[in-house]
Amino acid sequence: MNEFTGLCAAVASLMALTCWARSVPTRAWGDGSPAPRRAWAVALATVVLQVLTATAAAGLAAGVALVVAAWMVLGWLLVLAMNQWPTASLQWARRLGALGGAGCVLALAWHFFFQA
Repeated sequence: MNEFTGLCAAVASLMALTCWARSVPTRAWGDGSPAPRRAWAVALATVVLQVLTATAAAGLAAGVALVVAAWMVLGWLLVLAMNQWPTASLQWARRLGALGGAGCVLALAWHFFFQA
């Protein structure tokens, strides 16, 4: 169960990364059309959700390290994918990010209601 929770916490960063990439002018996705405040809010909410989930699964130090590593690695991979396949990478990053976020919510619910 902890491996699934850690995976969900890592993949959830794609939610915020796609929102952030759409809010700044990038070569692949864009025009910077959504508001930067929304991107900051989504990024902050995602980090809080990730840290809570990863901390519940692995402890404070490991949880924070997992979140930082997920943002660095998945951000780098997303930039590479954006430059090669802009449309497909946007669609899949959104889908995977939503699945990761849903998995985080389910894992937190499981932890707080059934494990505590």
